Amino acid sequence: MRKISIIFFIFLLFNITITASADQPRILRLGFYTTKDLNLSPDALHTIQNTSPTEYVSVVLFDSNEIVQEFIRLVPKSEKYALPPIQIGYEIIIIGDGEITIS
Repeated sequence: MRKISIIFFIFLLFNITITASADQPRILRLGFYTTKDLNLSPDALHTIQNTSPTEYVSVVLFDSNEIVQEFIRLVPKSEKYALPPIQIGYEIIIIGDGEITIS
């Protein structure tokens, strides 16, 4: 019985750790990212924010057919901006010297 309890506890601990890490905001800098790279949940609502104190950042969201779905230019220390639902195969390009947070 004790072995089963220990295995169950380890299983629960592992699942809680995975769930907590999936909800963490991601900090992105200049570059090209895919939904697979960022581990973003499909059809979930995500927000994006420029956390840089002085740098402007542009964000381009492409769908799987390479059609622009969203183009955003974020001012320094911007408010959170809601992105459209992101599907599998979408790509995000970050342009600028600042950094953004996606959650």
